[in-house]
Amino acid sequence: MKSIVATTYGGPEVLREVDAPTPAPAEGQVLVRVVASSVNPLDWHELRGTPYVVRIMRGLRAPRPSGQAMGSDVAGVIESVGPGVARFAVGDAVLGFGSGAWSQLMVVGEAGLVRRPASLSATDAGGVGVAAITALQGLRRGGLVAPLAWAEGEVEPMRPRVLIIGASGGVGTFAVQIAKLLGAHVTAVTSTRNLELVARLGADDVIDYTTTEVTRGLPRFDLIFELAGARRVGDLARILTSTGALVACGAPRGQWLAPLAAPAVLALRSLFSRRTYASFLAKRDTADLQQLAEWLETGALRVVVDDVLPIDRIADAVARSESGHARGKVIVAL
Repeated sequence: MKSIVATTYGGPEVLREVDAPTPAPAEGQVLVRVVASSVNPLDWHELRGTPYVVRIMRGLRAPRPSGQAMGSDVAGVIESVGPGVARFAVGDAVLGFGSGAWSQLMVVGEAGLVRRPASLSATDAGGVGVAAITALQGLRRGGLVAPLAWAEGEVEPMRPRVLIIGASGGVGTFAVQIAKLLGAHVTAVTSTRNLELVARLGADDVIDYTTTEVTRGLPRFDLIFELAGARRVGDLARILTSTGALVACGAPRGQWLAPLAAPAVLALRSLFSRRTYASFLAKRDTADLQQLAEWLETGALRVVVDDVLPIDRIADAVARSESGHARGKVIVAL
C-alpha cells in the first residue's frame, strides 16, 4: 500500500512515498481505508522535530519508529475490526484522528473515531479531527461549556465575551463557530483578507491585526483563545476580566526554552491570580468527537477548506499549511 513517511527530520522535501505492508488491527483497533486526511501544525512539528522537545518522544536523531506513516486526521471506511471492537463494523464510514493517516490503510484505536455524518462529504470530514477537537476542548478549558440558560421572566444574562486570535486558521475557523454555538459574543482577530470569512462564520466583531493592536482600546474579555502565539501574556492580561481565562494553544516561537517556559509561566500566573492561564493541547475524546459529528450533521458546524490536494502533492500541502496563509484546512485526498 502507498504510504508517506519521513526517515529524517526536515521540511516537506524529506517526505517520500513508500510501499508499506498492510497493518493488522489489534485489540480495540480498526483498519480504515483512508479517503481523505489534512495537515495540522502537529504534523509539521513532528516532521521537522521542532521545537526540539518533540524529539524526546519521536527520537533524538531520526523519527521513530522508522517507516511509520505520517498524518493525523482521517476520514475513510472500515476495512476490518480487531478483537473487542463493539462500536463499528466493516463498511462503516468514519472520521477522527490517530497516527499514520497519510497512507492508504491506517490502524486507529476505536476511541479515536466516530461515524461520519451522511450529510458530510468524506473530503470535508478529512479536515475535522485534530483542529475541531482542539477548538472545542480549548474553549471548554477557558470555561465556555454550554449556552447560558435562564428561567421565564428572568433577565437574559450577558453572553460571555470571547476573543479568538488566529481566527482564520484550521483551529480558529472551528473555534469561531463553536464559541457561537456555546452562546458567546465572539470577537475574531485575523488579517485583512480574512475579515469577511470570519464574519460569515458568525463572529460578532472582527479585528484586522495589521491595522489594529488587539491589546489596546478594546473591552475586557472573559476568555482569550490565543492561537497565533505572537503576543506577550502580560499584554493579553490587560484585556482580561478579573476572573477571565487565557488559553494558549500550540508551540510558542523558539526551539529550546520557549516551548518549555511558556506553559510554566502560565501555570505560575494562575497560582497567584483569580484568572485562569493555561497552555493547552487537545486529547482524544470520543464524546467530544461525537458532539462535533452532531453539529456537522445538522450544518451548525462546517469545515472551511483552503485547498484539496492529492496525496502525491503532500509536500505542497504541508508547505501551504506551514506558511500560515491557509484559510481553514488543507485537505489531502487519497
